Amino acid sequence: MSDNRRATGREWFILNHWNVIKRSFLALLTSPFRTCLTLSVIAVSLAIPMTFYVLYLNALAVTSRLNDTCQISLYLRADLTSEQTASFVEKIRSEPDVRAVKFISKDEGLKEFSKISGFAEPIKYLADNPLPDVLVVMPAEEVVADHEISEAMLKRLIAYGEVEQGKFDLMWVKRLKGIGNLMRNLAVSLGVMLLAGVILTVANTVRINVMSRREEITIMRFFGATDSFIARPYIYSGIMLGFFGGLLAWWVNEFFVLCASYIVNELAELYGETYQMSLLSFGETSFVVIVSVLLSVIATKISLSRFNNI
Repeated sequence: MSDNRRATGREWFILNHWNVIKRSFLALLTSPFRTCLTLSVIAVSLAIPMTFYVLYLNALAVTSRLNDTCQISLYLRADLTSEQTASFVEKIRSEPDVRAVKFISKDEGLKEFSKISGFAEPIKYLADNPLPDVLVVMPAEEVVADHEISEAMLKRLIAYGEVEQGKFDLMWVKRLKGIGNLMRNLAVSLGVMLLAGVILTVANTVRINVMSRREEITIMRFFGATDSFIARPYIYSGIMLGFFGGLLAWWVNEFFVLCASYIVNELAELYGETYQMSLLSFGETSFVVIVSVLLSVIATKISLSRFNNI
């Protein structure tokens, strides 16, 4: 008998909450304009920091790819013998911060220059090869990541007597990293402000709903309804607003990133590259939706606390 009562009580509890969920959903549908406006504000407020976060992740990915292409070019003295050059190459390979070394002779450099520049015919008439031997040094990742270390490494390599001139241009990598950091900071700062906007928007929507049903709430109190029973439909409405608002924010973010990906691909093709922008993962999207639901519930609680201690 007790098991049957327990089962019946559980079924009544589930059925009661299910009916409240259906009524809350229908209540949102009865005011479509207000509901759509609230969802739009939630979606835009969440989509803006999400978009900056996705752009930051893509900038970080591009920077990590470019780090592998960063190299130091050492232009060797023209009076070095082949033995001196070979000895110097081995010396550089033994450097602790060197990942790889590639030697480009002056003849190979002239052929490559002729192919790229389109001046192959005039170059044939040169009496001497004006290009020096070049040593391409690939630094370790920690060197590329730290500007001070990379500068110190360049000065150390230039100090060798076999080197005429050295070049290590990391300024464009630093600028790209700066853009990525700017996007990250914008995502955080805008996120804080816009999430506060989500709370205010949902709280205002719930406040309007409570005001429109104030007489109904008074009657429910007269017949002994508890505060939690009265607040339950509004809590569920806040959960629905947060859930659907989070999904709509994800869709807006995906649409914007896909449009931006098309533009980025066109730009990459100009440099003979292809790049596919990454989107939010399932875990990151779920986190955004959960945050949206939590903010909506908090806003609902704040709004309800102002009316008759609900």
